[in-house]
Order: sequence, then C-alpha cells, then structure tokens
Amino acid sequence: MSFEDGDLFSPFLDCVPHNFVFRRARELQARARRLVKGRTTEQLEDASRDAAFLTAEYFQIEKDRWIVEQLERGASILRFLTYEERTEGGLRHLIDEHGHHPDVAAELYFPREENTSELEALEAALDDVELDSEGFPNGTIAEYLAILALNQISLLMNLSGEDDSDAPTIIRDDLHEIRLRGMADQLADIMETVCRAESLHEQGELKKRLSEQFRRQMELALPEKADELAKKKVSLAARKAALSLHEATRAKKAEAVAEWKASGSKYSSMAAFARLRHRAYGVTDRTLGEWIREYRKSNS
Repeated sequence: MSFEDGDLFSPFLDCVPHNFVFRRARELQARARRLVKGRTTEQLEDASRDAAFLTAEYFQIEKDRWIVEQLERGASILRFLTYEERTEGGLRHLIDEHGHHPDVAAELYFPREENTSELEALEAALDDVELDSEGFPNGTIAEYLAILALNQISLLMNLSGEDDSDAPTIIRDDLHEIRLRGMADQLADIMETVCRAESLHEQGELKKRLSEQFRRQMELALPEKADELAKKKVSLAARKAALSLHEATRAKKAEAVAEWKASGSKYSSMAAFARLRHRAYGVTDRTLGEWIREYRKSNS
C-alpha cells in the first residue's frame, strides 16, 4: 500500500502530492532528498534509527549531568525532596513523576524534548561522533539532518491524513483549525532543518576542496597531530557499547537489590551479604555493598 491508498506516509518512499495544501512541502522534500542522493532506503532507515538513538542518549546525558550539578550545588529544586530523598535516584524520580508540575518544571534548565527542537537536539547529539557506521558508511551531519527533515515531512503528511469524521459536529471545525496550525508549525520546522542541512552540506564541500589542496602539507608536517585528532572522536559503535554496558550494570544492581529485599535478613550483616554474593553479580564486594547502602538510604 501507499499513502494515497490510506497507508501511513513513508519518509523515504512516498512523495508529497502535487495538490497538497502546503505546496512548499514538495519542494522541501526534493531538496532534502538531494542531500541523500545515492543512499538506499535501508541505509536511510538505519541512519534514522541511529539518529533517534543518539538524540535519546543526548537528552539522557544532559539530564544526568544536570542532576549531579544540582546535588553538588544544593540547588533550589532540592526543596521538593526530603533530606533522605536528596540523591540522584530521588531527584530523577521527582523529574520523571512530577516534571510537568509548574513549580518543578520551572526549575528544569537542562535540554529536553519540551524545550529543545528536534534540529537542536540532533545537532548536539552528533557533535564529536564519527558518523561512519556499518549501516550508513561515511555519513555526514548534513545527511542526518536531511533524514530528520524527511521524517518531519512524514509527520506533516500523516497529520494531514487524520480523519475528523467521527468527531462531534460542534468541534469538527475547531479540530480542523487546530490541525492546520500544527501543520504550519511543522512546515516551519522542516524549512529550518532543510536550510541548516544545505548550509552544512555547502560547508562540507568547501572543506573537502580545501582539504584536497593542503592534504600533503598537513600529512608531512603534522602526522602525529592528525592521529591524535582522529582519536578524539568517539565512534557510534563505542557509544552504543558503553550504553549497553551501563544498562547491564543497572540490571545487575536491580537484581542484587531485589535479592537483598527478599533474603537479606538471612545474613548476619550487609557486609556479609556483599562478601558472599558479590561474585553472583560479577562485581566486587565493595561495589555490591555500595548498591545495598544506596538502596537502604533512599528507602529509610
């Protein structure tokens, strides 16, 4: 099926119809596709998934960094927590469960979906990442932004295809007006993303030309420095591996706490539990002991 047959709009296969209400959308789609010309659908889908992963990771890293800073500074947001709750876990729980409360939201000064555009978040997430993955080799930031634009166009088209026929007549016109406003805002975001992608593409082409002119001189004069700079970038694969390890550690910690809650009373002390059970979780007895102490402190 296709979009015209009633299916959802495919960002990499479907085309904006000629008679679409926002005529610029078709032009913007063509401009975005020019930036990823030569890429297969599978490559575009792979890069789209990587972009979503990196963006989610960016928001999580910024949130974790901000939480640590607030605890170190004794920031005003801690007034919403009891003294015992003033831990990383306690503050994270406050944000996750009550972050939409006006008083709490007013304290949240880190990048998140509510205050950061998709374009800003993706550009920040791609900073210092080597975009040469197996599924999307030799990628560029311009290409990733073009893929974002194509996904934004897909959302725009799917918004336009929503059916209000089942809505009560009294609010049907209002729903249509609200949707048109949302689509207009989405079109503005698409224009910004495409223009930014094109600008970066032009900068990249200029850098290629300059690099070609000076490559030999740089390689002869600064071979060691070139290697040092190349190693500073963290590969996408390394980012994924690090996140996977972090998630595995959190899972082990949760299992250890669950065992302590279920059978901790069988041991003479917390230290005895850590000494006898740390190998089961692949950590030192000190680490296991810290996990249990942190749990007891947050639940005392």
